[in-house]
Amino acid sequence: MKLAPKVAATLSAAALAFSMASAPASAADTTDAGSGTIINTYPDTPALNATLPIVETYHKSDSLKANILNARPVCNAWEDYRTVVYKVTDNFTPVGTISTTNSTSAPVNLTQNLSKTQTVTMSVNGSKTETASFNLGGTQNLDKGSINAGIAYSIAKTVGGDASYSLSWSVGQTIGPYEVPAGYTGEATYGFRTIAMTGTQQYCMLNGTWSNPVAWRANVPIKNQVTVKLYSNPADSY
Repeated sequence: MKLAPKVAATLSAAALAFSMASAPASAADTTDAGSGTIINTYPDTPALNATLPIVETYHKSDSLKANILNARPVCNAWEDYRTVVYKVTDNFTPVGTISTTNSTSAPVNLTQNLSKTQTVTMSVNGSKTETASFNLGGTQNLDKGSINAGIAYSIAKTVGGDASYSLSWSVGQTIGPYEVPAGYTGEATYGFRTIAMTGTQQYCMLNGTWSNPVAWRANVPIKNQVTVKLYSNPADSY
């Protein structure tokens, strides 16, 4: 049977739309020369990452309170916060390195007692309630009872299995010993493992509804860490 031109054109357009919807998405798809470029943008959250985003809702009270501005509030004004984390990175922040070159015929130990205290403290920036400093080379007092410190700590425990408000390498603390074979150079870089989280946060407004999202970032210390490297050829030191 022969299709009328109008019907055939309609079917062709439908088939094209179906093929475009079924095709795998990509960051940029280019058509034939001169036809233009189609650019698709996506959020930072990978489509196949089952653990992200993380939504953490903080409630100060265990029940909703009456609100004279709203008969059906969804949150308690100025008390509740909703944080969405859509990106998490695991980082190593070095604060010092010790090294030795073994020119003898027997193994030697790489070790050193620290002469300076280095400290890293939880940082929460861009939130409504707190801006704490990320401080290396000193000390920082942090209110562990602050709302966003608790939120960042809780989320970090979820993704990293461990979290701290503050970590330090202290004066007199020993790095090593690590055995360095004859003819090798050994390096031990010490620092802190941290988790950086990026997302958004909303607070509960006076009318008992959520505010527009604002940027939220947190850097949470996880543990002290030492990275050891051995090499006999200087070209292998990088």
